[in-house]
Amino acid sequence: MECEHARTALAAQVLGTLEEPEQESLGMHLDQCPACHSEWEELLGLLPLLDTVMPYELDGVPTPDPARAVELARRAEADRE
Repeated sequence: MECEHARTALAAQVLGTLEEPEQESLGMHLDQCPACHSEWEELLGLLPLLDTVMPYELDGVPTPDPARAVELARRAEADRE
């Protein structure tokens, strides 16, 4: 496995979508390539951080507005009546 392919496989492995034969190939590559192994360790370190980010905290995603949600629900209910 070449590094370029390994980097793509790393992302798939993190997401849990890498198939078994490629997992073995990636593992062998990581054992032999310090650069890709370092990138793998960095990705593993980021995983716990992703669990702490709320989607609305990301750039470009609006913060939830509970008052607006209630108002829209009231309007929808009034429209049904």
